[in-house]
Amino acid sequence: MIQTAKRLLLRFALIAKLNQFLKYYYKVLITDQAEIRGLLNKCPFLTYDSDTNVFRVNKKELSLMEKASIRSLFKKRVRKISPASIKLKDIRSTHYYDRCLEHYIYERLIEHKRNDETCWRCHAQSYRCIGWHDPLEPFETEDKREYVKKRAAEVKIPGWGVTDLGSLVRDDDGNVFRLTSKVTEGDEGVLGLVEKIKKQHYSNWLSIASPMILGYSTTTDRYNAISGRHRLAAIKFLQRQGVMSGELDIMCHVVEYPFESLTFTRPYSDKCKQCMENDNCYDNPNEEIQIFCS
Repeated sequence: MIQTAKRLLLRFALIAKLNQFLKYYYKVLITDQAEIRGLLNKCPFLTYDSDTNVFRVNKKELSLMEKASIRSLFKKRVRKISPASIKLKDIRSTHYYDRCLEHYIYERLIEHKRNDETCWRCHAQSYRCIGWHDPLEPFETEDKREYVKKRAAEVKIPGWGVTDLGSLVRDDDGNVFRLTSKVTEGDEGVLGLVEKIKKQHYSNWLSIASPMILGYSTTTDRYNAISGRHRLAAIKFLQRQGVMSGELDIMCHVVEYPFESLTFTRPYSDKCKQCMENDNCYDNPNEEIQIFCS
């Protein structure tokens, strides 16, 4: 009975991979060019390099609304376009939030820390960057109230954050954070993803059903997950552990821009800032984790 179930699961997995394979090449041969033109028509400062298969933002300064619109546009439209590929080893460094999630995996699986002891829960989730406010302008209670109303209109969530103005702080660069002392205890889903990849291997053909979308900053040389943060953290963690080849081609979309990030996640605590400056917060191979890639 168990063997029959395993054979059926294997058969379904092969069918799913074949289905994605056929969809991919249909897009490449038939629909890609029209979909790319349609996406570019939605954004006047976006271009596409057909030689490298990379989207590029050609405007040096964007408002938060413009950044949000690009992220939304890609999440809605890019699934209709066949993804390109990038060597895992070429994703050399990742942005703050992505790296912190990767470090969370290390703290849980290698250092065996409790969730409430991890940097991800104590820092990244407790100090959430929610936007920017001119650091030269006052930021008292009424200023915060007006700021929250403006951000609520931008993100289209009525009443967004209004009841907890005291939790809002602004750093010297103008980044606004919402602080909380609540630390959840349950595991992040990314740990299950690592376990799944260990058991079932990493498959691009299954992943492209909802392809990763990576932003790349030409000013910091760092990648940032616009979509697929858990996958990015999992495969980078496994690569750093020396158990997943850096030569693996990762199928994804890449959008390049001449500024730090399309998101406004920023480190708040000194500990997070120090980790952000260090590209090798941890780098200890672990022999207990084994993975094979397909």
